Amino acid sequence: MSVVEKWRSERGAAAVEFALLLPLLVVILFGVFAVGVALVRSVNYVSAAREGARYAAVHCRPDSTSCTSTLIQDRVTLSANGNPIGPGTPTADIDCTVAPGQPVTVSWDQQVPVLIPLLPDLSFTMSVSGTFRCE
Repeated sequence: MSVVEKWRSERGAAAVEFALLLPLLVVILFGVFAVGVALVRSVNYVSAAREGARYAAVHCRPDSTSCTSTLIQDRVTLSANGNPIGPGTPTADIDCTVAPGQPVTVSWDQQVPVLIPLLPDLSFTMSVSGTFRCE
């Protein structure tokens, strides 16, 4: 077999190998991106929960009249930087107007989407919470 005949018989091998590996490479590339976005969202939700707990601890003092569950939820939603809150609702476990010095925890269940092409939906639900000491 001459060199020319050998090259002719292997001409399409690289294209076939690339076609077989391309879906795997696409899944890996988009998987890294999707997991990174999910981690950023998770950190963002925990930060929003801490901000909600801080708001509940500082603005729900015994002499305060401007603290409601709706205001705490609004603060968490604002602190989430545009990420949707839910399916749970952020709630404080205690009322700082009657328990100064105690830790208040704002928590809820949060759906975090992880969507990777060519794979099933890998979204998960996490329990988000943040704690702060009542003033």
